[in-house]
Amino acid sequence: MIVNGKRLWIDSHVHIRGWSDEGDAEREFGIEEIVGVMDADAAHLVWVISYSYPGSRAIKSAPASGVPWTNEGQLRLVQEAPEGRIFGSIAVHPDAVDESLAAIDLYAGEHGFVQVGEVLGYSMGFALDSPAMVQIARKAAEHDIPVQCHVSTAGQQEGEQMRETISLARQVPEARIIAAHALGGRNSYMHITAAEVYYEMGGDNLWLEIINFNTREWLRAAVERLGSQRLIAGTDWVSRGMPPFPPYGIIFPNETPDENPYPCTVASLEGFLRESGCDDEDVAKIAARNSIMLFGLQERIPLGA
Repeated sequence: MIVNGKRLWIDSHVHIRGWSDEGDAEREFGIEEIVGVMDADAAHLVWVISYSYPGSRAIKSAPASGVPWTNEGQLRLVQEAPEGRIFGSIAVHPDAVDESLAAIDLYAGEHGFVQVGEVLGYSMGFALDSPAMVQIARKAAEHDIPVQCHVSTAGQQEGEQMRETISLARQVPEARIIAAHALGGRNSYMHITAAEVYYEMGGDNLWLEIINFNTREWLRAAVERLGSQRLIAGTDWVSRGMPPFPPYGIIFPNETPDENPYPCTVASLEGFLRESGCDDEDVAKIAARNSIMLFGLQERIPLGA
């Protein structure tokens, strides 16, 4: 899809902190410094953002107070952003299930947030398919927004996080479940196979994020075995520290463009898709169409002339 002559590119997995780095004051940078990163690219970037540190610390240490505090910070970011450029994700934790359900009602129902996530079971000590997470996924389904579950790109070689993610999808078939980080790390083939088996068993509510587009062999396998309609961009860009922030498209944990193995641009990421065998239709789906459908953005992104 093209917006004002630019490739529309929607990233479902971007972290921007809503409070100061220490978590004791307002954040030290303005929304214009975030939008500046987006506008520096030749593509038309749209981001779905979720919390970063110190929100993760607050949620892990005291979920009942950390969930509403973190979501309040994210709301301020979304409200300050230009129309149709930045959409919010809702922070949750199963040890604060009442607060999490209330947050989904408030932020999806009243403020237009488009996703629950990122759900970080591995680092916060809970299973992604627990009874409380089932409640949270059902509430998300009531508001027709997906749940973004972290699966490991490198660690956890036994694939437990992907197993839990698919288990959650199976238990709540009315919910849409996103496997975050699914493609780009050395667990990619395991994730592709697990998703393929789930689809063959009749599951149809699972999507996989691409974090590292330069891993062409894994992208090719995912498109061939799963279909491009199941894949979305989710690069895990993070606003760490203070501006100037790194450019979009940089590979974590590289923090300077000079260290990156390719130019930090959407054009590079699209090029990797094409080198992996994607045609124009595949690129259009992964870049934007799948996310527009998944997040209900049909009427929320100004498409220009």
